[in-house]
Amino acid sequence: MTRMAIYCRVSTDAQVKEGDSIQAQLDALRAYAKKNGYEIAGEYVDNGVSGTLLDERDELQRMLDDVRDGKIDLVAFTRLDRYFRNLKHYLNTQSVLDEHNVPWVAIWESYTTATASGRLIINQMLGFAQFEAENTAVRINHVFDYKKQNHEVLSGKVPFGYMIVNKHLVANPETVGYARDTFDTYIATGSICETLRQTQGYGVAKTQRALKLMLQNRKYIGEAFGIENYHEAIIDRDTFDLVQEMLSKNQRKARKFEYIFSGMTWCSDCGRKMTGTTDEYHAKKIRYKVYRCMFHYRTIPTCGNTRTLNEAKLEKYLVENIKNLAFAEINEGKSKERPDYEKQIESLERKIERLKDLYVNELITLDEYKHDVASYKADIERFRKDMRKYANADKSALKSLVGMNLEDWYWTLTVAEKRTLWLGVIDKIWYRDDKQIRVDFLT
Repeated sequence: MTRMAIYCRVSTDAQVKEGDSIQAQLDALRAYAKKNGYEIAGEYVDNGVSGTLLDERDELQRMLDDVRDGKIDLVAFTRLDRYFRNLKHYLNTQSVLDEHNVPWVAIWESYTTATASGRLIINQMLGFAQFEAENTAVRINHVFDYKKQNHEVLSGKVPFGYMIVNKHLVANPETVGYARDTFDTYIATGSICETLRQTQGYGVAKTQRALKLMLQNRKYIGEAFGIENYHEAIIDRDTFDLVQEMLSKNQRKARKFEYIFSGMTWCSDCGRKMTGTTDEYHAKKIRYKVYRCMFHYRTIPTCGNTRTLNEAKLEKYLVENIKNLAFAEINEGKSKERPDYEKQIESLERKIERLKDLYVNELITLDEYKHDVASYKADIERFRKDMRKYANADKSALKSLVGMNLEDWYWTLTVAEKRTLWLGVIDKIWYRDDKQIRVDFLT
């Protein structure tokens, strides 16, 4: 009994829609084997692989190995372009089949290598197929060149923090803040692992590798295909360059120290997060955990804050002054008039409804509608976050600290427990070049 190998391939979704799906090919080839009384020696399927790429067609190579091992008497596929679209690759593969006396047949086109005239026709057909494939590649490159000249996107894959409007990348108002905060968090922590942990809720990245690739993506500074100002930048050049400097210094090594206030300390001079690091007191060879603004210590400084904030001194300051700071915050909160967030949210929701009417009546385009709706929704989410803060306006966590004698038990806590305590009440700690500290509390 003739042992027939089934070979199938598709490279695009369009081919699937045209009836060339893998399942359609398999069904037809199985029926062909049954009709002719052939035994199916194996089924070899290359899914999503171009016919012009020989090295990536693993299943074809596996089939040729079986041909060399004498396991196949006939190769069958549906159409010639499912088999090859490159004459050189076809001839190289055909030499293996000829060496082992294995013919092939295209069942939907009645082509075969069993006759000399059949081989001549096949060579001509493949020559045309290769010409068409090469011309298609040239046309695609022309289209890409035109898009690049107009600074348009070339695919639907969008970096986190961006969206596509009128074929151009622009900042996505719903996620751009999270993207910027990711860069700031890495600068503050100096750790891919810690940055990933702190940004888990953002939807930025799921793995350390993905996060590192994001931090290295030059599209965030508006550069694409080596062209500057290709689209809107959402990360400033100073921030991006500092991140690259830090990444290049083997930041993947295990960090020796844990920093209690990582992500909470901010530079009053430039408004950026400060980074936890260590200073050595050379006389006694003692290392201290400190926070400094790395934008002063980079190759080309962009911040004048030369001071470092000692972690132990910051702890002592907070423990000794938390009651006075908390009292001031609680009393200030009582005197503040709360914004009417519900009214502002209702107003934005009405604007979204009016946008729908404008779009339905063709007074604005779909892109304009999507962009404006996204902007309004971002404002609504911001107001809702502020509402949740004001929902805790009694400042229960701060009041609890006021009612305790923190000095009696604070120094018995672990670093992780201390960090959890301060994260529960502190939003930001600002440090200036004149050594002044300002604490912004949560809520």
